[in-house]
Amino acid sequence: MLNILANEPQRFCDALSRRRILEVGGLGTLGLSVPGLLRGTLEAGESVEASGRADGFGSAKRMILLFMWGGPAHQDTWDLKPEGPMVTRGEFLPIATNVSGLQVGEHFPRIAKQADKLAIIRSVGQGDNNHLSGAYAGLTGRRHPMENRSVEAADADFPQYGSVLSKLRPNARGLPTFVSVPEMIHTTNGMITPGQGAGFLGKRYEPFQVTDHPDRHDFSIASLKLPSGVGLERLAGRRGLLEQFEQTSRLVERSAQARSLDQFYERALDMVLAPETRQAFDLGRVPEAERWRYGWHTFGQSVLMARRLIEAGVKLVTVYWHRERRTLDTTWDTHSRNFHELKDRLMPSVDRPIAALLEDLENTGLLEETLVVWNSEFGRTPKINTNAGRDHWGRCNSVVMAGGGVPGGQVFGASDRQAAYPTEDKVTQAEIAATIYHLLGLEAETRVHDRLNRPWPIALGEPIEKLLGGGCRPIAAKRPIPQRRVVEVGPFERMLRQRSNRHLSIECGNADSEKLWEIAGFSKPVGTGLDRYRQVDANGANLKYLGVFYTHFDYTHVVLRLAESRPASELKLTLRGRSIPIPDELADAGPRRLWQVPIPQGDISAIPYPLAKAFDLSITASGWKLTGLAVVGEKIHRRHLEISGIV
Repeated sequence: MLNILANEPQRFCDALSRRRILEVGGLGTLGLSVPGLLRGTLEAGESVEASGRADGFGSAKRMILLFMWGGPAHQDTWDLKPEGPMVTRGEFLPIATNVSGLQVGEHFPRIAKQADKLAIIRSVGQGDNNHLSGAYAGLTGRRHPMENRSVEAADADFPQYGSVLSKLRPNARGLPTFVSVPEMIHTTNGMITPGQGAGFLGKRYEPFQVTDHPDRHDFSIASLKLPSGVGLERLAGRRGLLEQFEQTSRLVERSAQARSLDQFYERALDMVLAPETRQAFDLGRVPEAERWRYGWHTFGQSVLMARRLIEAGVKLVTVYWHRERRTLDTTWDTHSRNFHELKDRLMPSVDRPIAALLEDLENTGLLEETLVVWNSEFGRTPKINTNAGRDHWGRCNSVVMAGGGVPGGQVFGASDRQAAYPTEDKVTQAEIAATIYHLLGLEAETRVHDRLNRPWPIALGEPIEKLLGGGCRPIAAKRPIPQRRVVEVGPFERMLRQRSNRHLSIECGNADSEKLWEIAGFSKPVGTGLDRYRQVDANGANLKYLGVFYTHFDYTHVVLRLAESRPASELKLTLRGRSIPIPDELADAGPRRLWQVPIPQGDISAIPYPLAKAFDLSITASGWKLTGLAVVGEKIHRRHLEISGIV
């Protein structure tokens, strides 16, 4: 796996040590700042296969795969059942799109305006309910030999789409064929999900892996930066030195390992010297307004980077849904609080960037040549569990395609009234794979060879001809069921949702927000809008969250927003009887309208789970005029507060 920005590098097998690199060929003289590019070895004697595009195939020259790690609830996003049984249909309603008869979930308002570009496949199912083996199927088109089991990535795995392209349609020098962002997907205990890399094709065809989140304030393309004191001219001179070294070294017997390292160094040099590479990865060059269009959070900035990479010539970029922290399950795995997590965090986080991506690809004329795919390991159960969540369900799921020659405005297949089983045109990930390769100009029967030179067809299914032929247009229909009363969402809550991070919140005086809380010790609401507040009584106030409190998220800060500035030295907070100390740097600061108080590590995880009313916060701050309070998993960055007008 070729890694940049890898603070905690993951690997499928052992990498060579620095000492070993220096032993074979003396290549350390290059002085490149690209240590992550030297993982693994190439297959001895292997040559690059390049083939022309077959006639009569799809128009896709490149692909962006959006893999929603965790398994989104298909019946709350792409396949809503508003007339289904009460116990399964959920809280959300469908909304009309710009295609008559095609409806999506109400928390996809921006995507709804791009539906004329979408082909929604609502009849995908094959029964795998495990994250690891299920993801393998979604990333390779193959059922894992150990289906429904927690299996880690292995060298014998079938290769990911991007690795197949790297083998059959490699880029010329300068850019990688296959890039993955913003991290490798894995379980909370660190098991690497299979299907993300080259598997039996070998390390040469692994993705160029970004392993840091591009929305972070300290994000940089460190591995593509030149060493201190080395300019491009000097680096180009070092390439010449490498060539001289190569000529000399041909006079002696060299190991396959040394030859493979030369190729990795050559690849590293190409990427450092190529200006399009440096520019595509460098989001600092992007105007701030454009970055906000995609959402200033990990997924949004990853999608923006993916667009820039395919514009620069990368053939396949996989954008994985991420974890906020490696050990916290902040994916689409909504066993608890499904509807709150979807509407408050997950769906807004993909609605904005996907809509922006489709709009930009169309405006630049790249949509016809760029295939965009939404996929995941499985769907979720029709039945809603006791924690207001949905569990794993491989029997039915939705996959969405756009661009790349796929006629838009289509719905292929159907599920029953509970979205539990396909009832029309059932397909599996094998057919999805065959369709993807067809659109990329490759027949499913095309062979790749493993390390034992055994041939494997790249896909086992058949392309979905009805979809490719545009024969799945929805029947024009009346607009969907009228929306219920619109829930009031104030600017504080909108800002929290746009951050994409987990949170609980209350906006004082907002009846829709307050119904989720039990409040005591506050005055009646005063004022309107951002300045609406409740004043804390002289004897203190109390807030209890009425829903299930998901302690696994390990919230880190209590955020208090005030109608007027007050000093933190006046504040005392108690969480379920445990005092939350006010740090000296906050207590000694002057009056402010917004305070972010850190919660001591371990206090959240100590709360029994699952319990209703488990989040129980007491506030002593006489006379404080509280407009809103939130509990967040990561301190809110000032840019989010400023752009939303909060401070």
